[in-house]
Amino acid sequence: MRSLISVRDLTRDDVMGIINIAKDIKNGKTPRMDGDVALLFLEPSTRTRISFEKAVRTLGMTPYTVTDSTSSMVKGESFQDTILTFAFLGFRAVVFRIPFTLFPYEDLVNRSGISLINAGDSSHQHPTQGLIDLFTLTESFGDVENRRVLFVGDILYSRVFRSTAPLLKLFGARIGVSGPRTLIPRDIHVFEVEKVFDDVDEGIEWADAVIWLRLQKERQRDNLISSEKSYFMQFGLTEERHKKLKGYFMHPGPVNRNVDIDGDLIYSEKSLIKDQVRNGIFIRTAVLSWCLG
Repeated sequence: MRSLISVRDLTRDDVMGIINIAKDIKNGKTPRMDGDVALLFLEPSTRTRISFEKAVRTLGMTPYTVTDSTSSMVKGESFQDTILTFAFLGFRAVVFRIPFTLFPYEDLVNRSGISLINAGDSSHQHPTQGLIDLFTLTESFGDVENRRVLFVGDILYSRVFRSTAPLLKLFGARIGVSGPRTLIPRDIHVFEVEKVFDDVDEGIEWADAVIWLRLQKERQRDNLISSEKSYFMQFGLTEERHKKLKGYFMHPGPVNRNVDIDGDLIYSEKSLIKDQVRNGIFIRTAVLSWCLG
């Protein structure tokens, strides 16, 4: 039995194991399991929550969803005691999305005795989205070795960047970032970023694929951009930038229309957003199988 809290705990063999399971599931070879899985979602979610629910059912298991308003945490129960309660109730796994960072987590993983799967903890990690992005780009390019991938937008608060970039690096991709300097982490070198582009158009010329990130206004404590309109003109995917794209673009969702991406371009021929959503079911089913198998 395994847990998945951070992509930095995964080896290359681990990632390939999950991806190979996802490929089999996508080709109709789905493993069967029994038992119950708790979905503890203390933040809003559409894609992640529904795809995890479908993943649980695809495996033949039963999902039970607890939200922020129905959890005893609103009464003061700790996250640790909530997880232990699920373990005492006989759940095989807990998939959680929380508005705070789970770190350190080794003690909780060891004490609970069940699989814990991180579906997003504050601006720390979102490992299944990272796996989805790697899987989707690998399908599109064959592999990501030496592919130049540019992340654009709110790098500072993005758990997607902190999950996808290390996985891409693990498989030999080259990473660039672009966005307002107020939204670029001061420790950006930790992520082995090759290029930091103040001019997003230069970054687009450099990149084989571009991942636009959502402007996370709910996490920003200060006013870090002058206006959404100026942000879009400086860093958003406009018609002009769309024409310059050499390859594909992605977005983990939800998209801020006409802030991150021109609303008319979200599902254009260069977009892999639909593929990301569809692959979410296969990857999350594979992660559950890998953790519980």
